[in-house]
Amino acid sequence: MFFVRTIFWFSVSLFLLTTSLYASSHKWVAVFAKGTGYTAQAYDSRGDWRDLLWVIKQRRAQGYEISALEHGGGLWFVVFSEGTPYTQSHLRSAKNWDELIALFKKEQKLGYKMIKLEHGSGRWVAIFAKDAHYTEQTLSQVRGWEDIDYMIRAKWKEGYDVIDIDHGKSTWIALFTKGAGYTNQRLAMSRKFPRFMEIIRDRWKDGYHLISVEYGYKRWIGIFAKNTSYIDQGYVSTRDWSDFNDEIKRRWKRGFHIIDVAEGW
Repeated sequence: MFFVRTIFWFSVSLFLLTTSLYASSHKWVAVFAKGTGYTAQAYDSRGDWRDLLWVIKQRRAQGYEISALEHGGGLWFVVFSEGTPYTQSHLRSAKNWDELIALFKKEQKLGYKMIKLEHGSGRWVAIFAKDAHYTEQTLSQVRGWEDIDYMIRAKWKEGYDVIDIDHGKSTWIALFTKGAGYTNQRLAMSRKFPRFMEIIRDRWKDGYHLISVEYGYKRWIGIFAKNTSYIDQGYVSTRDWSDFNDEIKRRWKRGFHIIDVAEGW
């Protein structure tokens, strides 16, 4: 009986330790910049998709546009901004690649451009808007991580910039656009977040700006570019949700605005 109890408590202790380590490695990351053109920001988080759509409707009525979107930890996190270069922003969702492409083409015919792509709750969700400065857009998908570099380089040769990349359903989807005005784009990846932070600092020293950050397939991915409107950048990473909220408000007081949000391990 003593042996059985010992095994039981050892199993419980191991479970608690594993859970604690798992939680301690989890983090929310927000990328900030000055020179975005934004004049005000707000954000909301919801676990239910319908609640999220209701919040978006309320924020749009207040004059905000949707500027960033992330799904993680069972939550949808959406950032709203005033002073965006686009109007009439809205969300559209698709269950798979074929639906996403059909949606993408439909929105294009209506004069909308895709601003951001995110995967969560079994669906692909995109931000579309009008009057964006983008002139031409396309989506590409690959299955293997090793194919991403080839895909991006091929689009660079065609004159496109990559502005977003996301992972879901064993697929990588990248959003490419013309008219962004970026130069010298670079893609960086690391499985370890501390190493990813070092890469960000190194790129900043070389005159690059971080325009998008993503976590997928156990990798942190950063898209960097030169010739952006940003004049200063920073980021925060926290494991606690309340700390994340506090850090965002501190950055706002210093004149920074959120340009992207990611969640990972």
